[in-house]
Amino acid sequence: MVLRKLLLLALLSSKSVLFSQTVVSNPSKSDFSPTLSFLASDWMQGRGTTQKGAFMASEYIASMMGLYQLAPYDTVSGYYQNFKIAEHTVKKVTLEIKKGAKETFSLSPETDFQVNPTAQSIQKEAQVVFAGYGLSLPKEKYDDYKNQNVKDKIVIVLRGFPGHQDSTTVSYQKFKKYYPDTDNLDEIKLQTVINKGAIALIFVDGKNDIKFKNKKGDSIFHSLENPTLSSIPVFKISKSAADILFTSNSISLESIEKKAAQKLTVASAPLKNTKINFSVDLQSKIFAVRNVIGMIPGKDSSKTIIVGAHYDHLGIKNDSIFNGADDNASGTSGMLALAKKWSESNLKPEYNILFAAWTAEEMGLLGSEYFVQNLNLQDQKILLCINMDMISRSAPEDKKYRFLSIGTEKETEYLKKIVSESNAKLQNPFTLDLWETNGHSGSDYASFTAKGIPVLTFFSGFHEDYHTPGDVASKVDLDKIQDVLFIINHSLLKFIEKSAKPNENKP
Repeated sequence: MVLRKLLLLALLSSKSVLFSQTVVSNPSKSDFSPTLSFLASDWMQGRGTTQKGAFMASEYIASMMGLYQLAPYDTVSGYYQNFKIAEHTVKKVTLEIKKGAKETFSLSPETDFQVNPTAQSIQKEAQVVFAGYGLSLPKEKYDDYKNQNVKDKIVIVLRGFPGHQDSTTVSYQKFKKYYPDTDNLDEIKLQTVINKGAIALIFVDGKNDIKFKNKKGDSIFHSLENPTLSSIPVFKISKSAADILFTSNSISLESIEKKAAQKLTVASAPLKNTKINFSVDLQSKIFAVRNVIGMIPGKDSSKTIIVGAHYDHLGIKNDSIFNGADDNASGTSGMLALAKKWSESNLKPEYNILFAAWTAEEMGLLGSEYFVQNLNLQDQKILLCINMDMISRSAPEDKKYRFLSIGTEKETEYLKKIVSESNAKLQNPFTLDLWETNGHSGSDYASFTAKGIPVLTFFSGFHEDYHTPGDVASKVDLDKIQDVLFIINHSLLKFIEKSAKPNENKP
């Protein structure tokens, strides 16, 4: 009897340890494999956001949430968060360079430029300011906008950063640590120039001709029906078009790039007697779409943890079905598997756990953006958003199939520690790429980082079938998904455990 009491006392004293290890079991293959196969089947027609397949997928996901006894997110619409998106087609676009009062150069959208427009038709004419690389980095005492007023002007900037073409330069070493991923640099420059009040942004390459993806000038893009984020048109122009802009202003882009690489010199200046006139004519259609959201109510209903993944893919194109098994039936099935295990545990968690399947990620993170825009952050605090996007395949260079990328914000070192410790508990741990999401916008996590919400985003690697009809269920790595979900589940439990301790600093 005494022994039993001692064992019971030991069991109670180790409650927090047991919570993180045994209360919610980890998903196994049988918890996610059938779901993944069904979502990635031809029956779902590739789950194109505005196509029939996406609505069939949303109904299936909602039925699974009902089966797992999740509480509906909305008392009226149940598991669905309904909203509308706009599909815009560029019908006509013009770009003219005006030199003084007499010279006008009309550029061709087929050969001279490409545009990424806003969600509204627009026509503007304004003076032009060359702003170097379009960067403002006070820590390195470098500011391309110093002494330059670009409000209501059109800004033209170079691609990359000082020294980006030569890794041996001092400038390269300084800037590379701030901008390790140059693919996201254009977005940083765009947000900077928007904040400074410019009406359009033009990119140019000082050395090479920019290759246009769409040479016909026609393009299709999407936005929320009533977008709240401000934006401006973004143009990319050819080297020959840049020559027209700069020759009469005695500006040599190649010379500027060389000086900036060697001495970090700034060469920003207004282009004298130069104006640009542009217009973009759009035709728009409105489509109804939906996120699918269920939840497990927590003890503290004012705080929420989100476990999410986008369920949409590319649908049917040219009679080919883009099944999207890895992108992102893998993440969606993983989200549902975690929902299943948490529901089966009969545990009432410390906080709400919201399980979300986002739509329109492939169209610009629109589903998660809509969700975030409609959050009341005064009444509801989001402690963490976990995002799963492509967790079932490996990059060609990952010969051992054990590479895993996990993104967190720079300010959340504690999350890196949690996932590293969780990974170490695997029999065959992953090689982790722990990177910082700050300034990046590659998946739905970006909608949350924009609001200062901590994130954990999981990704297992690009492969040759990315965004092709070859991304099918037969090629996924079920063992990899299972181990990724182990890390996520263990990390989620540890995060709750640490957050709920009253005598310690909460994350």
